[in-house]
Amino acid sequence: MTAVERSRPRVGEHPAAVMIDSVPSADRVRDFSVRRREPEWMLRFRLKALERFRSEGVPAWAHFLNRVEFDRFLEPAPDRPLSTRPTDAALATGFAALGESEAAYRVVRQELETQGVQFLSTEAALAEHPDLFREVFTSAVAIDDNPLAALNAALWSGGSFVYVPPGVRVEAPLQAEIRADYGEVEPFERHLILADRGSEVTYIEGCSAPVYTPDELHVSAIEVVARPGARVRYIAIQNFSKKVDNLVTKRAVVQEGASVEWVDANLGARRMWKVPVADLVGPDASAEIIGFALAGKGQHVDVGGIVRHRAPRTRSRIVQRMVAREGGEATLHTDVEAAKGASGASSSIDWSTLLLDSLSRTETVPRIELDEADAEIAQEGVARTASEEMLFYLTSRGLTRDEAVRMIVLGLAEVATKRIPFEFAIEVNRIIELDLGEAIG
Repeated sequence: MTAVERSRPRVGEHPAAVMIDSVPSADRVRDFSVRRREPEWMLRFRLKALERFRSEGVPAWAHFLNRVEFDRFLEPAPDRPLSTRPTDAALATGFAALGESEAAYRVVRQELETQGVQFLSTEAALAEHPDLFREVFTSAVAIDDNPLAALNAALWSGGSFVYVPPGVRVEAPLQAEIRADYGEVEPFERHLILADRGSEVTYIEGCSAPVYTPDELHVSAIEVVARPGARVRYIAIQNFSKKVDNLVTKRAVVQEGASVEWVDANLGARRMWKVPVADLVGPDASAEIIGFALAGKGQHVDVGGIVRHRAPRTRSRIVQRMVAREGGEATLHTDVEAAKGASGASSSIDWSTLLLDSLSRTETVPRIELDEADAEIAQEGVARTASEEMLFYLTSRGLTRDEAVRMIVLGLAEVATKRIPFEFAIEVNRIIELDLGEAIG
């Protein structure tokens, strides 16, 4: 039984494709892999992904990738020699939430090492823990997941690798913060997290300044594997420059009794494509996908959440809030499936979109599919404008019109900010206020 018409393609399906003319050659990718001293199996993955990207192209909405010179991403960087292990300074950014105290960082790092936690760059993890790395790589985001996943698998460089041993609870959030030295931002990052049985970890991908990247492009992939009983919270705060196209594939595989929480605050980028996925493959697995997005002038954001219930008694919740202003465009994708065998599965979808002016546009693309008679999926949503009545109510209580708009938007953003550390919530609110100030000040 399907709850939506089949005339619209499913989320992730792209009936029209655009072929990319500037795809690197296999020889360029092979040289790139050899310079990085990668094992043969990784080279085979890269070449397979490259061929997939070359032969299938990209969805029509991603036609702008044809202007990108992909060869430049494979060129040697003599001023940045490859290091198989990150420096102390590079690793220290992983604990910026603790402040700038190097002493505090050393204490935390020592504790992680004592617990057996591995928190490395992807390059270091591949070099030092190849078998562990291979367990995770493409296990959640396969190279045939979508064209952007194939592109990332072919050209990936940079990113973080996290392994948490069985039963270990990491108290401090692990943080990979994009700082002001924008030269370190890799356009094809890949983040891998493996939480072993009964472990717990929070990871923060934070960026509070408008980040730029080469060729104004950021195509990343994020893979999370939560083994039985594990708990993973992945928080992403992204404020890319409005000249950057930010295209993200993020997927979690959630095993028996495990839980994964995706929390997103999407505040920047010219084009944003980020629809987190949770595959609930074990009984009693659960997932939450929580997000807030702000689309302003010249911006288009595609956000939302996808959950696949593939086992009994699985539970999920999708909560999304979007705001569009000054002609911004926002598209919300929600997609929940209860597959055969997912008896007793339950899911709730709660979304809201707000248009701050008549120039802005919003679209919702919901999909629900039930193949189990006793599965329950509930959906509630509303799309509205900032009406004169709403603003009059607030201004009549002493607020200016600008203050009223800010209050409304910040209230919607709370769906995400109340789930992230306090210092980051303050930064998110500050960015929103600055962005709104440009529009309504």
